[in-house]
Amino acid sequence: MRKRVVIIATIVSTTSGGMILLSAAISSIPEDLYKAAKVDGASEKSVITKIILPSLKWPLMYITISDLIGFVSSYFFILLLTNGGPMRDTTTLSLYAYQQAFNLKYYGYGAALSLVVVLISLILTLWLLRLFDFDEMIKPSRIED
Repeated sequence: MRKRVVIIATIVSTTSGGMILLSAAISSIPEDLYKAAKVDGASEKSVITKIILPSLKWPLMYITISDLIGFVSSYFFILLLTNGGPMRDTTTLSLYAYQQAFNLKYYGYGAALSLVVVLISLILTLWLLRLFDFDEMIKPSRIED
């Protein structure tokens, strides 16, 4: 039961920020693109796959990476809701590092565990950058002046 509460609290807190970013990104897509697609006879599916999703690639990448880092390094809600208990049932590596460093005064061990969390986040971020084809995203535009 405690795991469910922690999961729901984390999802609710992270989803709201992502929805605001996606809403702003969708509203920033120029209306001319929709009108041109309609004139060309594009279906709703092709408008979504050819106009909307490519326009949302940067915001989706940002949201995915920042939420993933937040999930890997989360301890805030767990500390507030369950304090890692009962019997370390909801303890994550980040919360364990916090407890070792600040509750038990094992500063070196807590710092080492925190470094492991950072390395896990770095590896997952690099994997997501490859998954989103970041190298292709940062190439200059093919549109000429």
